[in-house]
Amino acid sequence: MKPQARCGDKTRTQKQVCEIFNNKNSQSTVSRIENKFREFGNATDIPKSGRKRILDDEQKLDILFDIQDNPHKPTRQVAADNNVMGNPSPMGLF
Repeated sequence: MKPQARCGDKTRTQKQVCEIFNNKNSQSTVSRIENKFREFGNATDIPKSGRKRILDDEQKLDILFDIQDNPHKPTRQVAADNNVMGNPSPMGLF
């Protein structure tokens, strides 16, 4: 028996669902999304464990503009000027 998923008003195989989306998703991806929907009633991302991001998009943009204006400015100075606490490494900011 082929795995089947509801897609709109029809029941389709996982392979058919992949074809609808131009094979951008593998059958295992379709299966995971379907299982998530059956278990939780939706397929949205659930909160992840781990370290939270310390900057919002506006702060990131401010930092990028700061670096663009003065590419030789020390990382610690960029962090201080933009009120960033914690790891001043550019990789740690994003």
